Amino acid sequence: MSIDEIYIQFANCKSWEERYRLLIQLSKKLPKPTEEELAQWTEIHGCESRLWFEFQLEPRIIKAYSDARLMQGLLVIVTASLSTQSREELKLFNIQKLFDDLGITRHLTSTRLNGLNQIETRVKQVI
Repeated sequence: MSIDEIYIQFANCKSWEERYRLLIQLSKKLPKPTEEELAQWTEIHGCESRLWFEFQLEPRIIKAYSDARLMQGLLVIVTASLSTQSREELKLFNIQKLFDDLGITRHLTSTRLNGLNQIETRVKQVI
């Protein structure tokens, strides 16, 4: 699913409940890694749920997983966004703006936002 398709789906949501249901539906699109794969991925700490994230610029490889369905839905959005951005766009990547634009940020706990912000930091470290 492309980031443009995600923006269209969220634009059609009239309430937080509809956005939440859409996030849960999106969570089903995130492939579940094996325990062995997770052991090799970097775990992001500081989020209320367990969160793993790997990012490689060239060739573009993005691996993400969480043990919470809501976070999995958010990770689908993050991976869709990161997969299409150029190096220059990635330098300006702002994960909070991404979720602000979708009308999600104000409904997320500070610990979830912390985990997402660490993903942004990780991406910028790779660049």
